Amino acid sequence: MNEKNKIRKINVLHLFEMAAGPSIQSHFYKKLGYGKSWVLSRDRINRVVDFYKEIEKFPRVRDVIREGLRRCKKDDIDIVFIHGSEFAVPIFKILTRKKVVLQYHGSDINHPARSKNIFRIIFRSMADAIIYNQKKMYDNVITIKNVRKEFHLNAVDTELFHPLNDDKKGKLAFISDNLDRPKTLKGLENFQDITIIDKKIQVIPYEEMPKILNKYETFIDYKVADYGLLLEEMSRTALEALACGCKVYHNEKIIEKLPEEHKPENVMKKLYSLFYLVLTGKEFQE
Repeated sequence: MNEKNKIRKINVLHLFEMAAGPSIQSHFYKKLGYGKSWVLSRDRINRVVDFYKEIEKFPRVRDVIREGLRRCKKDDIDIVFIHGSEFAVPIFKILTRKKVVLQYHGSDINHPARSKNIFRIIFRSMADAIIYNQKKMYDNVITIKNVRKEFHLNAVDTELFHPLNDDKKGKLAFISDNLDRPKTLKGLENFQDITIIDKKIQVIPYEEMPKILNKYETFIDYKVADYGLLLEEMSRTALEALACGCKVYHNEKIIEKLPEEHKPENVMKKLYSLFYLVLTGKEFQE
């Protein structure tokens, strides 16, 4: 895009994969021409992460930190973008003098033991900005000084997820290990003609997800987290289902269309605008 080629490029180093958010952000950030982007994280299997192939994997957390510090000296990095791991904020603020943005994705801040831990509070307070992707997270992002906090929605890959057919029938739901399985299953009993796929038993390659979602008329987005909280924001899978033309049942409502603000171009523009503000102290103007 020509107008993107004229803007200041901002290069970003992501640290630690969380719920595939960094992989999707890095992929579209580069694709839309905002700057270079790298993702460093521990070596673990994740079907979404492995699909995008954005991550450079390391055996231990300390290896991720060491490589991140080395990259900050070697590469032209403007922003260190840390996902969930507050302890890394002071390390990179003090040793690299780079601007640091911290993002929370869910259980990394919703659990009271993490939200109210005094050391985590001090560490997150050293960030130049904090992003959260669920509105209810705001009260949990406790700091000891005024830090800029912004609500950012998750991006949906609308190139991969799109309608494939109009012959959709029945209802679909997923359960996984990061949920309170008994409570989630109990809630799903209220729906008739529903197919429940257990991700622990049935591993679905990410590139096959659009085909599966396109089979069903309605995706049931009902999830109780393992710390007892009924998740109020739509899951990534629910958003992907909307992109495929499915209806989504969420919090006793039926949603029929993917909100425009979840499209990659809109999510990345807001993310770049925050990076620009952190670096320059000025609002980004196209």
